[in-house]
Amino acid sequence: MSKNSYQNELSLVFVTFPSDSNYSEWCKNIIERRLAACVNIVKVRSIYRWEGKIEESDEVLLIFKTTKEKANMLKETVLKEHPYRVPEFIEVSISDVNKSYIEWVMDSTSRD
Repeated sequence: MSKNSYQNELSLVFVTFPSDSNYSEWCKNIIERRLAACVNIVKVRSIYRWEGKIEESDEVLLIFKTTKEKANMLKETVLKEHPYRVPEFIEVSISDVNKSYIEWVMDSTSRD
């Protein structure tokens, strides 16, 4: 595949999740279903407006590495399985990726 063929193949997806939930098992399940190749888990403290009040909560920021092709299926899964009524789902397309890394992501998200 040429370098141009890899452009816009990688997506990073950001999802916040309650820190007191079983997010680790859920993330492993996402990887097992090949919806993402990898997920980074970062502990965060979020401040936001919800139902007219300023709220603060401990959360984890999940950063999924996936392909553009799998991002839509990942979004459907997040919207269906996430414990929040309004889950965060932010997809960022990446245009400059190390060739061997994108090959690994593509291989990790495809069926054998």
